[in-house]
Amino acid sequence: MIGLPLTILLTIFISLFFFFQRKSFTFTENSIVFMIITILTTNVITILNLNLQMIKTTENPFLFPAVLLYRNIIIPLLVLSLINVSHAWSTLKGKFFYFIFIFACINGIETLLIFMDVFKLIKWNSFNSAIINVAYLFIGLGSSKIVLLVSRRSLKNDSGL
Repeated sequence: MIGLPLTILLTIFISLFFFFQRKSFTFTENSIVFMIITILTTNVITILNLNLQMIKTTENPFLFPAVLLYRNIIIPLLVLSLINVSHAWSTLKGKFFYFIFIFACINGIETLLIFMDVFKLIKWNSFNSAIINVAYLFIGLGSSKIVLLVSRRSLKNDSGL
């Protein structure tokens, strides 16, 4: 039963970390990427759980909010942290190590949730989870580039008014 309090604590720490982090994207750009990643994680976890039956989320009503916090807040905030840092830092080495750090955080939290019986792996393994988590990070980076390009283009078009 320690799964929910620990997930709430991790959510608070990650939220505070993101709140005090220097951001290179505007609030609107961060919000758009947050929504994209939230929709993506919700759909992936729902498809894996209900349609493909590869994972099983907990049936305990006291642990289910941990699933919601993980897929709707923790993963998107970690992806936002990655895209803000990767846009602000200039060295490729620093970006790579931060990518590995965020990847390890997401996998570590997922392993912790599996250990606390929030998730049960049926036809799934940690390697598949790692591939999905890397996909979240790359999709976050790609969508941030698209959002940044669109916002720059709209600012460029608005400057002539």
